[in-house]
Amino acid sequence: MKRKALFIINPIAGGKSKEHVPQLIQQHLDKATVEHTIVFTEEAGHAHWLAKEAAKTYQSIIAVGGDGTVNEVASAVVGTQAALGILPFGSGNGLSRFLSIPMDTAKAIQNINDNNIELIDAGQMDGQWFF
Repeated sequence: MKRKALFIINPIAGGKSKEHVPQLIQQHLDKATVEHTIVFTEEAGHAHWLAKEAAKTYQSIIAVGGDGTVNEVASAVVGTQAALGILPFGSGNGLSRFLSIPMDTAKAIQNINDNNIELIDAGQMDGQWFF
């Protein structure tokens, strides 16, 4: 049975165009094991809403952007059965670097293909999640 993955792309993360990202996903994702959908965010908070809804039916929710996008998606999936994935496309990519996620998109997608999952810490302060 294929895993269902939702790629949530923040088109303004890192200040660079993400128009080419769906093509990279199509090119490198193992479609024999992963059924995927790609969506672009439209405004601040949209990634959180998309991820919260997706956590009901998708096994993997992939944040495509920087730390802000990752935080929106991660805070929506914390406490669910969905796994957070990251394709780093921000200006700093702090969490991605800490987790040793490759900055090379093809290699980061390979992590998703391999279903590499590890538990990470999460905390909350004044109602805001941090990872």
